[in-house]
Amino acid sequence: MNLDYSRHYAQFHPDAPAHRNGLRLLHQRLLAPHLPADRTAAILDVGCGRGYAMQDVAALGYTAVTGIDIDPGQVAYARSQGLDVTRVEDTAAHLNARPGAYAVVLLMDVLEHLPRPAQPALLQAVARSLRPGGTLVCTVPNAGSAIASFWLFNDYTHQQSFTADSLTFLLEQSGLAEVRCAGVEFERRPRFLFWLPTPRTVAWWLRRLLRCRQRAVYVAELGWQRGRAVVLTPNLLAVAVKAG
Repeated sequence: MNLDYSRHYAQFHPDAPAHRNGLRLLHQRLLAPHLPADRTAAILDVGCGRGYAMQDVAALGYTAVTGIDIDPGQVAYARSQGLDVTRVEDTAAHLNARPGAYAVVLLMDVLEHLPRPAQPALLQAVARSLRPGGTLVCTVPNAGSAIASFWLFNDYTHQQSFTADSLTFLLEQSGLAEVRCAGVEFERRPRFLFWLPTPRTVAWWLRRLLRCRQRAVYVAELGWQRGRAVVLTPNLLAVAVKAG
């Protein structure tokens, strides 16, 4: 059975101005620190979906942003927005045919959709497609989050979630180095009047309380040093470099 993934994606990422603005700010906050100074550097978004991250990187002034995806509905939408997106049948083969082509490869919420046996081959192809010193930026569901089970199974096509340890292991085994993992905060602390009981501030305080409890669980089970290091956000961000 062929699944129309674009229907699921549109449910959670409607092309509404308020949502797109929030997503743009999130993408730029996450990605800008890891993008090269050269605005003409080649950047590839693997599994680009509707191309939102591509648009948001281009808005930062980058002029050589391209994308690939296997889903025809997603590709059609991205192309309708004027984006340079290619539909591929075999992502790893497409990347292997372009050694050293990219300064940055984005792999945003992609790995979790692949069966485990396919993950190393894709990452090895990503490493091959990066130029020496090039950067991979990827995001995945975090198994350490309090909502890890919901986050994993809410998307029917998800195969697994990761911890910082398991993701680092996979990236290093696939030919990448200098792996750094961090949490992805979808909502930042309200900047003004964050003590007032608005829906946003209430959610922020509840999140703080929940994470205090979650942190206590990890410290109790893993000890102070390891327990403090566990990432608690729903998603993990990993940045890795191809050795020169």
